[in-house]
Amino acid sequence: MLVMLWVFVSAIAVALLGMVQYRAGLSELYDHARTAETLLAEKLAQHDAHLSALGAIIRMSPEEPSASMQGLSQNILARYPRINEISTLHVDDAKIHLVTYGGKNGPLVQSAEVTDDLPKLDKIGQTTVRPAATQHAYYLFKLVAPDRLLRLRIDAEALLGVAQLPAQYSVSLALGDVVLAAHDIEGGPISMASAEQMSGNPAQPLLLEIGRGFGFGELFPIRLIVPALIAIAAVIWLAALYRDSSRQRRLQEQRVRLLEQDAKLAHVGRVNSLGEMASGIAHELSQPVAAILSQSQAARRAMNLGRSDILEQALDANVREAKRAGDILERMRAYISGAAAQMEKVPLSEALAGTLRLVEADMARRGITLNIRMPTESFVVAIDVISFQQVIHNLIRNAADAVVSQVRPRITLTAKPEGRQIVITVSDNGPGIEPVSLPRIFEPFFTTKSDGMGLGLPLAARLIEKMDGTIEARNDGGACFTIRLPVGEAA
Repeated sequence: MLVMLWVFVSAIAVALLGMVQYRAGLSELYDHARTAETLLAEKLAQHDAHLSALGAIIRMSPEEPSASMQGLSQNILARYPRINEISTLHVDDAKIHLVTYGGKNGPLVQSAEVTDDLPKLDKIGQTTVRPAATQHAYYLFKLVAPDRLLRLRIDAEALLGVAQLPAQYSVSLALGDVVLAAHDIEGGPISMASAEQMSGNPAQPLLLEIGRGFGFGELFPIRLIVPALIAIAAVIWLAALYRDSSRQRRLQEQRVRLLEQDAKLAHVGRVNSLGEMASGIAHELSQPVAAILSQSQAARRAMNLGRSDILEQALDANVREAKRAGDILERMRAYISGAAAQMEKVPLSEALAGTLRLVEADMARRGITLNIRMPTESFVVAIDVISFQQVIHNLIRNAADAVVSQVRPRITLTAKPEGRQIVITVSDNGPGIEPVSLPRIFEPFFTTKSDGMGLGLPLAARLIEKMDGTIEARNDGGACFTIRLPVGEAA
């Protein structure tokens, strides 16, 4: 075990050392790239200066060959070996008159046919570049007079300065897609990194690329690896000794903590059960309490208006809701204790009508259309009326919360027979239920609402199951909940 740990830690240490060496090499590469780019920019600026000086002489002595051009060209060629040709081109009658300056025997005058690769410059002082026909060189052109081009031939190998870089470096100089000069690393480096630099000279847009190879010995130097491996082995051995000496002490401490945790868990379990019971009661009582508050406010307004009829209706409604709250508490107690549901045979339309009376005012106030589709034939169902109405009420309120932001909010309640069952659906035109939430929608304390407790739907499922029915949820243009109950005899 200790050997495997030593191998694992050693591998990580060697890898980290290789990363440190690699980052140090990258830093060195970028330093070389910046230095090489600076030197290249200085050399290209010198080319621009030579073009300006030579162009001035041509304009002062337009007759060619020019003795002044010959003298300055000899000086430039001697001091700047990378410039190996200075010439002027004059196009006349489809002929190119070429004068090459700087030679030991004086200017060389030649004539040739005009070719398509001759640059077309239309503005005095305008410059351009072209790769030379021979490798490792390019031409730098400048229009110095309306009918005269000045041309410098630049040796890219001499411009690149390969000898100035260490042996583990590669370098290349390109003009567009043409590689003018390149130097590769000899041997097989195990890793490569490169940095690209543009010349920054718009007249000579050269791309300089410098690469650096990393050998195995450079990334993983033996002089550093061996001491590190020995140090890791010593640390692991000391750690193993400390672990063995402290293991027994920890076991004794764990026994004491386990006894304390058993007592705490028993207390937490009792508190959690009490909290779940209180949450369920609060959730179910919130609806009749809200209705009593609303009816009491209506009763106060009716009293101020002297409308005894409205006052009487409000008080009757408060009596119904108070009785409903008591029934809910009774059902909750039966639910918690696991007692059987109080089943009654009632017409389905009557059971639904009691629920719809509770929500009609709220739906109208929120501008939500409530469509009711009932069968023409009346059916009797064996249900716990209070529990059934509580489930329908909960589903309609959930649907109302879902569609309140829609342009034309709509909730549809449908009841129809299917064989020996009555199928009740509550659907809406809201955004529906997220597919990932559908499998968990009836789990206790799972909710998709920011202020929900996750108790309404789990309780609804439990109450419907006690009535020998089922409830399921799906998306059908919006959320759709389907309740299936056994149907009794026709009334």
